[in-house]
Amino acid sequence: MQFGRPKGEMTANREFDELAAEFEAQGFHREAELLRRFPRTAWDDELVKGMFVASVSIRDTLRAEKVAQQLVRFAPENPFAYLALCLVKLKQGQTHEAAKAFDRALHFASTFPTYRAQKIHWLCLQGKLDEARQVLRDTMKEYADRWEVQRARAHVLVSSERQAASEVKQAIELLERLARIHPNDPITHALLAQAVCRDEGRGTGDEEKEGRRVANSEWRMAKREQAMRHLRLMAKNLPTLNFTDVDAFIAWEVANQTLAECFRWLKPNWLLERFLVRWLPPRYFVAVGILWGTVAVLLAIAKLFLPPTLFASLVAIASLAFVYNRFAAPVLVWLLAKGT
Repeated sequence: MQFGRPKGEMTANREFDELAAEFEAQGFHREAELLRRFPRTAWDDELVKGMFVASVSIRDTLRAEKVAQQLVRFAPENPFAYLALCLVKLKQGQTHEAAKAFDRALHFASTFPTYRAQKIHWLCLQGKLDEARQVLRDTMKEYADRWEVQRARAHVLVSSERQAASEVKQAIELLERLARIHPNDPITHALLAQAVCRDEGRGTGDEEKEGRRVANSEWRMAKREQAMRHLRLMAKNLPTLNFTDVDAFIAWEVANQTLAECFRWLKPNWLLERFLVRWLPPRYFVAVGILWGTVAVLLAIAKLFLPPTLFASLVAIASLAFVYNRFAAPVLVWLLAKGT
């Protein structure tokens, strides 16, 4: 999975209507009906849109098919890639192949809300909240009923720079409903823990009420226990992290963000992680390797010029930084998962 740049809605729907009419004429009534309800806001990359328009506009069907096949190779998870191939095959009179391509388009259209929701999480992790809100607005137009989209909406609310108490409360209520429906979803529990931690640290806007709230140790303990409960559920349900699974990567990064929110000693680690998370796997892991490889090279150069004592100190600091950066959060997740 690769995230592209969010773009606006498709402005011309004539191609869809014509395709639906041709399907109807060929006897593909189900496909024609589905096409009329096909999501029109699924663009996620300008190149995908441009290649789609090219493939459906080229009069030379052989050349158009070549462009459509290139689009499928370029964007194998985008429904519009297969929709372009479908239209080209229909122009060639290959209705059976057109129907097969359309089935693939429908398959990816059904998973597209999950794709868009993961992209919103990814943008929130980088602190690109304006961009995340734009993608969320576009996605909510057609997929507001999908739980993954509502979970992404909660992430935007929790990450709000305004830190309004009403938004955090709204996020908690939303996430609690999602947790009842999907009790084993690690991102839901991670965001709940994060929201609860933020709610504990927010003021009420009234000094007298704030004093009573802070003094209420029972209230504070209840909040902390609630956050720890969701942290443990998050840790127990996190998927196995590998070099290619973007979904698992996003879940782990949301968990890392939450741990930094709940444990102050992990905040410096998250500052670096927030920079690295701009790359998705496998590029993320390449970036991490380059970072620490560069540190090793700099240490090797420093050995030529620094006194042995100072060089040994630098090696010790770099080693501790590496252990802290790469192992602190995973070890904490393991301890939380083992907790009762």
